[in-house]
Amino acid sequence: MLVLFRRIHTFTLSASAIALATVLCHPLMADPAPVAAPAVDKPPVAPPQSPADKPAEPTAQQAALPPGSDELDDVAAPFTPLNPRTGRDEDRVRALALFAAGRVAEQQQEFPLALKRYQRAFRLDPNAAAALREIVPLAFNLDRQAEAVRYALIMAERETSDPVLLRRLAIYLTEEGNTERALALYEKALAMQAARPAGKPEKGAANLTLVRMEMARLYFVAKKFEQSADQFAEVLAAIDNPEKFGLDDSMKKALLNKPELTYQLMGEAFLSAGRAAEALSAFERVQQAKPDEALHAYNLARIEAQQKRPAQALAKLEPYLAQKRTTQGTAPYQLLADALTELGQSNRLLARLEELRAADPTNLPLSYFLAQQYRAAKQPGKAEPIYAELIARHAARPPIEAYQALIDVLREQRNTDKLLTTLGDVVARVSNLAPLGDSGKALAADKELSKSLVAAATARADADGGKLGLGPSLAGALLAVEVEDYAAAERLFNMAITAEPKKAGEIIVNWGLELFLANRYADAAKVFQRGLDEKLLPDGNPSLYFYLAGALEMDGRTDEAIVAAEKAAELQKDSPRFASRAGWIQYHAKRYDAARQSYAALLEKYDKNHESSETRETLRDARLVLSNIAVIEGKLPESEEWLEQVLDEFPEDVGALNDLGYLWADGGKHLERALAMAQVAVAEDPKNMAYRDSLGWALFRLGRYPEAVAELKVAAAVEEPDGVILDHLASALEKNGEHAAAAETWRRAAAAFEKHAEPAKAKQATDKAQGAESSAAKNK
Repeated sequence: MLVLFRRIHTFTLSASAIALATVLCHPLMADPAPVAAPAVDKPPVAPPQSPADKPAEPTAQQAALPPGSDELDDVAAPFTPLNPRTGRDEDRVRALALFAAGRVAEQQQEFPLALKRYQRAFRLDPNAAAALREIVPLAFNLDRQAEAVRYALIMAERETSDPVLLRRLAIYLTEEGNTERALALYEKALAMQAARPAGKPEKGAANLTLVRMEMARLYFVAKKFEQSADQFAEVLAAIDNPEKFGLDDSMKKALLNKPELTYQLMGEAFLSAGRAAEALSAFERVQQAKPDEALHAYNLARIEAQQKRPAQALAKLEPYLAQKRTTQGTAPYQLLADALTELGQSNRLLARLEELRAADPTNLPLSYFLAQQYRAAKQPGKAEPIYAELIARHAARPPIEAYQALIDVLREQRNTDKLLTTLGDVVARVSNLAPLGDSGKALAADKELSKSLVAAATARADADGGKLGLGPSLAGALLAVEVEDYAAAERLFNMAITAEPKKAGEIIVNWGLELFLANRYADAAKVFQRGLDEKLLPDGNPSLYFYLAGALEMDGRTDEAIVAAEKAAELQKDSPRFASRAGWIQYHAKRYDAARQSYAALLEKYDKNHESSETRETLRDARLVLSNIAVIEGKLPESEEWLEQVLDEFPEDVGALNDLGYLWADGGKHLERALAMAQVAVAEDPKNMAYRDSLGWALFRLGRYPEAVAELKVAAAVEEPDGVILDHLASALEKNGEHAAAAETWRRAAAAFEKHAEPAKAKQATDKAQGAESSAAKNK
């Protein structure tokens, strides 16, 4: 199914990507060998004929022969290949042609064109590595760093034999938070370097050890403790036998960095993997590197606990508890609780924790853990003052966990007065409820309590002459929007502005956005306009115009929205995101010609800028919208071209892969490629029903009806399935011989189309249902 608009997580280029250029380009940057233009055989030129040489007119029999034949020739039959080309064969042929055209363009120094041809050659035949090898250096030469890195990653995962390149790319992926993909590259680098001739120091052993260290840390972060422990064990072997592994003092120092921290991490990995002896050895090294009796006692206690010796664990834990330490957070107290439970003495826990806290009242982890245990023991009245004390003691930067827990306790107690005050403290700092996480969501979902809090806020204001502090008024206003009491929200937001005029601009923006998210577009527009009229943001700040444009368009006031969008773009001249606002408004208003012109101007202005990830993301979205417009207007080749351009730059963009695959499947072409693209999209986002629909439809077009039914049933298994998905499912059911089920599904599709004011599609679905019912009746 075609997804009309989406935003994919941006691929942000970090500083490490720039450092990759040297390694990536060096072996690849040689100029390609010249490719001569293919020779064209020309027919020989016959000498001029004299009138006497002019041949006679052909007879009727001669005229019936193919050109170049004579009466003695057999008539040539049309050539029919024994094995006709498949779709994949056609793609390979076209890929070769594009690759050759890319070489020609590169010789003519038309580098952007050459890059595009190589990219499309690669997509047509992903198994051909030659195009991929040309893309990476060419993209770097064109200063398209992020684009080059994307293709370098693909190349590294498929064929590279350079372990240094793999490591650099893995480091880049680690910085981007893509742990799984980084580990895959490290594993490949490790496999390349793992061979060691007998009796000789390992070739590249020092680098191999560095790879193992990086892998061990990543495995630990990914909670793959056994693999982490395996790698740390190899690192320790290298540290203990530096000559065998080619480690000099500088490399050994680089490996360990701060030895006490490195060995502690190793011990954590071994302990988490259940390898107690190795954990003990690592913790002994921690103590040797930097003696710390309390930490050592805690580490030893953990080993005892893992070996199911709770009494010994408690004994070894005591020195840590006596030292009143906080460095290990709440974990030592959890160890205490677990050991007492193992001994059947869990009833002693609260008393022991109270004793510890009496001796160390400022210990934050201890206080927090005790409060949590009070809650678990159904004693919230004892937990509440501890949370309040933690917040008060750390007034400059109170722990958000304490706020979250206190709000949960007060919500459970239905204590509206204290709850309003606590919420006010939070929103006065951050202006919204988002930092409260699940605690804030649970409160907003409790409509009855939220209404009580709104009433409490207005009552406080009434009792104080219509005035209320910033925190309570803003908290009440936000909850009033949640319970759809917009009159109370307006009053309370105004009170917040009165209480803190310096924050009026921030409050106005939050107010307007809350109304916008509640689908109160006209009210949101009024709030944003008020901010402009009262000049609540500094001159030159385009934000209010930007938000106002969106609210006006959603309220059906397109002309005013475009004026506001153009003003925002004028104030933020170098921002493609602001410049794209007018195009989006025209697209949303179905002014497709105007939208196309706006997006074309956007591409013309910014498409050469490859330095900003925000710019590239905005232009990607522009191309997706242009593709959607072309689909709406029935210009399918144009739509496909826009998606091809997205994939040129973002070869793994699942949204574009899905959309292009769907268009091809719907058009009955490139079906194998369409299927592969849909499979990639579904693998990336299995819960996206539009992607599931594309996969099912590609299977349907390939005649794989049982598989199509299975996928399309998944796509339709939502509360309100899309009419197109239901239509596709019905078609697959019909082809699979399930006529009655097909008829019922087409009836559902017709109802869905009717609900969304698509009468023509509803009639088509109804007609198909009638046909399926007839088929079902005949087969009875």
